[in-house]
Amino acid sequence: LSYGAIGVIVGHEFTHGFDNNGRKYDKNGNLDPWWSTDSEEKFKEKTKCMVNQYSNYYWKKAGLNVKGKRTLGENIADNGGLREAFRAYRRWINDQRQGVEEPLLPGIVFTNNQLFFLSYAHVRCNSYRPEAAREQIQIGAHSPPQFRVNGAVSNFEEFQKAFNCPSNSTMNRGPDSCRL
Repeated sequence: LSYGAIGVIVGHEFTHGFDNNGRKYDKNGNLDPWWSTDSEEKFKEKTKCMVNQYSNYYWKKAGLNVKGKRTLGENIADNGGLREAFRAYRRWINDQRQGVEEPLLPGIVFTNNQLFFLSYAHVRCNSYRPEAAREQIQIGAHSPPQFRVNGAVSNFEEFQKAFNCPSNSTMNRGPDSCRL
């Protein structure tokens, strides 16, 4: 559960070093466009997928669509943090537990991988009033919580395997998945 909660937050923050803003700084924190022109162009092309994905999310509570371009850096970090934390969790199972899964929690019908993702979602559990929801969309750097979760997991094949999500379903974007 810890990897799905705190691990994703740590991974999220690390990923900011490679998002649309963090990538512009060198190892000393100085503004230094160190990427090649080719790398920048490929990055910009790949980010279009994520901008489009999140821009298509409509938040009923706010009565507005997410602003995918404004929230891009945070969406990149959410997607990257999820992947890296899951990878770290699986590496811990393989290296520290010799590939032996942790015992399942008594009375819980979820697998350990499913619990990882449920723990991730739980961290983003929030409630907004309509006026706060509108403000979040209009000026916020983050996507609304449900889209932070659903956006990232719908791009991640390990989530789809864990929950047997059918191809091209809401939670399995398949070939339309965004990955940087």
